Order: sequence, then C-alpha cells, then structure tokens
Amino acid sequence: MTGGHRGGTRAAITGHDLHLRVPHPSDRERWLELLHDRDQLRFGMPAFIPLPESVDELDERVTRAGEHFAALEPGTLVVAAADDPERFLGTVGWSFHVPAPLHIADIGYGVHPDARGRGVATRAVRVLTRWLTEAAEGPGLARVQLDHSVENQASCRAAHAAGLPQEGVRLGYLPLRDPEVPEGVRRHDVCLHGIPASS
Repeated sequence: MTGGHRGGTRAAITGHDLHLRVPHPSDRERWLELLHDRDQLRFGMPAFIPLPESVDELDERVTRAGEHFAALEPGTLVVAAADDPERFLGTVGWSFHVPAPLHIADIGYGVHPDARGRGVATRAVRVLTRWLTEAAEGPGLARVQLDHSVENQASCRAAHAAGLPQEGVRLGYLPLRDPEVPEGVRRHDVCLHGIPASS
C-alpha cells in the first residue's frame, strides 16, 4: 500500500518498505556518485543529457525536484529505506515523453552501487507507479511506461518484477554513452514495458 504527504522538504511517498522523497542538499554527494557509476553511465542516462561534474551542479536539480513534486509535475525523487529515510539509495522519476494531455508517464530510476541486489529498483517502480495512477493525492495518470536498452537485462527483470510487462522493442531508439565507439555515443534498441491505470 502506498501513501503520500507533503510537508516542506519532507514530502514523500511510502510503500514496500521504501520512502520516496524530494532530494535534500545532503543527497548530492551520493547522487553524483550514482551518476558517474560505470553501469549508470552505460545504461542510465541518454547521451544528450548533460552529466554534472560537481555536487554544486546538482543544486538546481534539488530545488527543481521539490517544486515539481509539490505541483504534481514530472520530476525526480530520492529512494530511501523506510527505516532510514535520510540515506540516499537511488533515484526514481517520471517525465512526459509523449504530449502531456495523453496522461502517460515515462519512468526511470537509478540505484547507487552499494544498494543494488536488494530489490530497490523493483519496489521503487511499484511505489511510484501506484502513486502516479491510483493514489488520491497523485496526478491520476492513465498509463505508466518504462524503456531500457535490450542489453540491460537487470532493468528488464526489475520492470517485470514491478508488474510492467514487456510490450515490444524499439529499434535504434536510445542514444547512450559508449566510450568504445569513435563518436562516444551508440544508439540502442530498447525494450518497452507499460501498464495502464486500470490494471
């Protein structure tokens, strides 16, 4: 069961022993570590999104995330354990990759290397999906979807475990960083997972 509340910088959604909250300035160091993790660089962020190089470059993201959550607008939340809500385990967020009036959220996540292997991604996706589509205090969206490189089997397992079945493959869809190719960017085929609000 998920729930949510807002209280300044302590806004949160809870469920599955997780606490999804707005970022705090104290999260910046671990957030930067996640963004520069080898696997996150390989699969986690499209090449056209600038990569922060210092904690100070995350200040705007911290501020913006809190504003967006308060306004029920797409943004990023920190994933923490319910019994240790201040420790950053990763991030989960949503965006509109299709026109906003369609009420379809694209979600993504990242898990800090020292928090992997504990089902954090699967549980965070479940909690966020429920809040986006079913919670009375959420935005009431019609559908949630997630895509990932076909080479990222860990994300595929997490999506299935979170209740988002695979719907197809988009060929040559996502440009991701790859230092082993001359351009530094390679387009990946991606698996698309999704679920409507009524499921």
